[in-house]
Amino acid sequence: MFGKKAKLFLASFLTMSVLASGCSSSSQPANPNKPDENASKGELQGEIKVMVPAGGYYVAHVKDYTAKKFMEKYPKVKVSVEQEPEGGQLTTRITAGDVPDVLVGVFGYQPAKFAKGNLIVDLKNMPGSKELFDRILPQYVHEDFGGKYYVPWNATTQMMIYNKALFKEAGLDPEKPPKTFDEYLKAAEAINKLPKRPDGTKVYGNVFWNEALAWGGWYWTMNSQIYYNFNDGKAQLFNKLGTDVVFDKPEAKLVDFYTFMKKAQQFAPEKMDKNEFFKRNVGMWLQFGYGWKANLKEAKDKSMVIGEDVGVAPIPVVKEDQTPWSTLDGRSLMIFKSKPERERIAWEFIKFMMEDEINLEALKKLEQLPTLKSLVNNEYFKAPDIQPFVKQLDHAIPNEAVAEVDDVSNVLLQNYVKTIIKKEISPEEAVKNAAKEAREILQKKK
Repeated sequence: MFGKKAKLFLASFLTMSVLASGCSSSSQPANPNKPDENASKGELQGEIKVMVPAGGYYVAHVKDYTAKKFMEKYPKVKVSVEQEPEGGQLTTRITAGDVPDVLVGVFGYQPAKFAKGNLIVDLKNMPGSKELFDRILPQYVHEDFGGKYYVPWNATTQMMIYNKALFKEAGLDPEKPPKTFDEYLKAAEAINKLPKRPDGTKVYGNVFWNEALAWGGWYWTMNSQIYYNFNDGKAQLFNKLGTDVVFDKPEAKLVDFYTFMKKAQQFAPEKMDKNEFFKRNVGMWLQFGYGWKANLKEAKDKSMVIGEDVGVAPIPVVKEDQTPWSTLDGRSLMIFKSKPERERIAWEFIKFMMEDEINLEALKKLEQLPTLKSLVNNEYFKAPDIQPFVKQLDHAIPNEAVAEVDDVSNVLLQNYVKTIIKKEISPEEAVKNAAKEAREILQKKK
């Protein structure tokens, strides 16, 4: 069931306040671009821990496929794979110095936060670094504080999915999903008026993942693409330097975003755990990431199929002629600082994960999109159910690589609850309060 499975899968993005620790830095070779001859001879030995997002299929794939093949190549190496702990437990472990060698995290704020805390290795100087990053599409390669602190393992983005059967039942054209926010609200209202299902289940026009409102930086990315489409992709949360917030400026249209979400919530369940899209009683969902396609197989009664009973469409916009934006997200591969020999094995493991054959298999199993130049035109990604997400990448805005995103996102989401869920304050008050609290956070971080 999606609520349970995906909640575990995404619990890894909960708020983390990382404290700098006294880990030793990496010992670098004289020529960082020269291949590691010892590693190529299979003389690598030792052990590393790899931490992956919660969710059984991540552990299963990395452990039973990637790590297994790596250890076959390097018989003297042991790779253990574990899930990232739920809640704030990772923060406690990091503070205590109990860190993984390789962390499979997310783009944006997470590498920036760890790099700012001097916790992870700058991969720019690792052997073979230039060759590896040259193989990756430039839009996915990012630097924080002048260093490359993560390898973009894969990419993803979010779009709107909708239930074609409910559209038809509500008198809507299932081949013409709403293009504007006004059309979206009208469609949500029409679907919301449908009678209960034979088993007594209520039908909802749309749904939002309100259980995740306490999850900070990650859950903000679930809402950010809706926000971007109110300001035509011209404003995020911070200025270009990350020194101040801009979401309270009139042109950012955050008030309009809060106002829309307040209206849309009228046609949504309070929570998604028992009323998610995959139970066939929800008309539309604006937060569907490509990586969750596997959940369609677990839909009520039988698998849902994109193109047949599920439609995929861009996030609505204010005016029909505007570009529909979405969020560029993905998995980042980071190495926590430890001993040089462990860092060396961790780096070889990451390079192994980025080999074409190994990477393609992960993309297929985990339902993600390629970052390697060599895989972009692979026939697999030309399938009709994948192409909408591939094309949307042309209009996807990268997550902000600001260490304070997590803290500021929490402030935004707390005020989201006050104005949209509890209806205690107006959207205007919510934006004003959030901006004030965000600036206080940034002032303390200086």
